[in-house]
Amino acid sequence: MRSDRSHSSGLLCVLLLGLLMLWPGGARANEALVWLKTDWPPVFTPQGNGFGDQALDWLIGRLPGYQHSMQNLPLARLLKTMERQDVAVCASGLARTPNRERQFLISRDFMHMPALALVVRADAIDAFASFRRADGGVDMQRLIAHDRLKGGINDNRSYGPALDAMLQDAPLVRLSKTSNMVSMLAARRLDWVVLYPFEATQQARQETPVPDIAGLSIAGIPGLIEGGITCNRTAGGQRVIAEIDRLIAAHPSWPWMAPMLDWLDPETRRRLTAR
Repeated sequence: MRSDRSHSSGLLCVLLLGLLMLWPGGARANEALVWLKTDWPPVFTPQGNGFGDQALDWLIGRLPGYQHSMQNLPLARLLKTMERQDVAVCASGLARTPNRERQFLISRDFMHMPALALVVRADAIDAFASFRRADGGVDMQRLIAHDRLKGGINDNRSYGPALDAMLQDAPLVRLSKTSNMVSMLAARRLDWVVLYPFEATQQARQETPVPDIAGLSIAGIPGLIEGGITCNRTAGGQRVIAEIDRLIAAHPSWPWMAPMLDWLDPETRRRLTAR
């Protein structure tokens, strides 16, 4: 009898262990999962209240069975930490590139944000009508050639190959940082700047009074930034990506991106929701 009980107890332990190994969707119960982010207000903030932080909270709340932890790192250290093999490590907000697709695992698109825009004062939109193409996008080459409208860029930022080529030798106001661009726009020291619309709104809200701004689409560049969750190439990373892909497929309305709309000017919001 003692032998039978011992055999039954051993079998029960094996079954329980097997169930734990499969919790949930193949994840081990309380498996460590490290999340990485880098500051980019108002997407990710040190306080964790950016709209990208809120999107991650939505996701993490639907990934039970993991021991979640968050690290806030500069981009270079974040990418280095992504190479860890001892634990599952994931990040949101990384651009999808061929090199990263080879090095890491990337989910279906999770972030869906407006791309760089020509940010102007809302009461000056009509001044740019002659530079807009049929689809509404601003022809940057024609605008740059028009010397009566003064533009500003961050000289330390890459705007992507297409824009960088046009802006490289253009007669523009070249600033060393991004944070004061809307301030100069509001003070009429600039007529336009190139920013992400949500960055522009964040800057505008720091001004008194808050200026009304509008983000006009730029012709010749993608209108959206789309990117998935990036995880390291480990067994844990594979399990996480599989679960995230299922969650994204099950929520086609993208409810996690709703907080972003509060950071968009009316012109950008109209353009984004019309898609």
